[in-house]
Amino acid sequence: MKSEILKRAKGVRDFAPKEKKARDKIVKTLRQVFESFGYNPIETPIIERYDLFASKFGPGQESDAMKESFKLQDQGGRDLVLRTEFTVPFARYVGMNPNMKMPFKRYQIGQVFRDGPVKLGRYREFWQADIDMVGVKSTNADAEILQLIYEVFEKLDLEITISLNNRKVINSILKYAGLTEDLFATTIITLDKLEKMGQSKVIEELKAKGLKEDQVETIIKTINIQGSNREKISNLREILGDDSGLDELERTIKGVLNNESIEFIPSLARGLDYYTGNIFEVFLKDQSELDSSLAGGGRYDKMISGFLNSKKEYPAIGVGFGLETVFEAMKLNKRIVQDEKAVAQVYFVPFEKKYYFRALEAASELRKAGLNTDINLSEKKIKQALDFANAYNIPYVVLIGEDEDKQKKYSLKNMKTGEQDLLTLNQILEKINK
Repeated sequence: MKSEILKRAKGVRDFAPKEKKARDKIVKTLRQVFESFGYNPIETPIIERYDLFASKFGPGQESDAMKESFKLQDQGGRDLVLRTEFTVPFARYVGMNPNMKMPFKRYQIGQVFRDGPVKLGRYREFWQADIDMVGVKSTNADAEILQLIYEVFEKLDLEITISLNNRKVINSILKYAGLTEDLFATTIITLDKLEKMGQSKVIEELKAKGLKEDQVETIIKTINIQGSNREKISNLREILGDDSGLDELERTIKGVLNNESIEFIPSLARGLDYYTGNIFEVFLKDQSELDSSLAGGGRYDKMISGFLNSKKEYPAIGVGFGLETVFEAMKLNKRIVQDEKAVAQVYFVPFEKKYYFRALEAASELRKAGLNTDINLSEKKIKQALDFANAYNIPYVVLIGEDEDKQKKYSLKNMKTGEQDLLTLNQILEKINK
């Protein structure tokens, strides 16, 4: 029976080498696509000041993200938080370096933390990969982000749909329904729960927040408008009149090369208070087994200037990819090969202690030549050493005994074919590289 001490904290996981290597391949693909679009890496701290995240220019005190944050204090009594996302730290970074050359395009990959419900694809410690661009007001930036999303999932061989909306459109709908601006933020937080809670419960919550029945009815009817992207935009123009949010949506969709995967969803809200324009979420085309979003983001043009208390504009937009949900999606679609093979390509086995130093020197040379090389450090017997190499699928074993030492050579054993040759170190390199 396992000791209680050995239990993991709820919502966190261990990854065996085969899982970690599979996840690293996804990260490698993300990094390659990010850099192909000109995004540069940065790194920010895991621990941030609580006030930064609770600010009205960040997620906001009433957001689910803040309610689910891990809060702590340092020894000086300062309130801190484990980062719940990368957007706010990025805004802080730009705010602390306001004279950097614009536009600035960055990516960051690492762990974030939320003390929320645990389910498939949702954990309390999870990896996120974010890209953000600051300094471009044009919807060309929005279109590029959506294009990049499409190319990421094309590389990962996953069929997706991109749900797209605009905060200005939502605000116009709320205004059309007769709401005052002070009710916009709290109403959007509730609308963001449509997928999770269902329409009836959302209606109840809106009424509990003081919205009138006719206001709620107008909102629900308008956000549920149906049709193609063009038809929805056209119908909303008739209802809302000239609307800059609808103009932005139209330009953005037209600016994406592969826009058939984009669907304008007027009900999409994304509950974070800092969004100012286009917002989007990415889902598997077939959501029957995994309904969590694979990525999400939007435009947040006022965050950085708000932190700086400045009138200077810092238009910004970004998207975050959830590694956990992407990994689960790839497993469900059989796109993941969990490799049992060890990272070592060569395993040195000295027959006796006196041959260990020679093995050490030879292993060092192979590493310099770019081969991952391990050594039998625990003085396993030959059979045990070969069994070890087989168990970890190490392709080559180099044996050093009396005969090899006399001839200043090594016995290279191919663990797949069983073939064994007496070779010099250079010959070993040549054979393996072939």
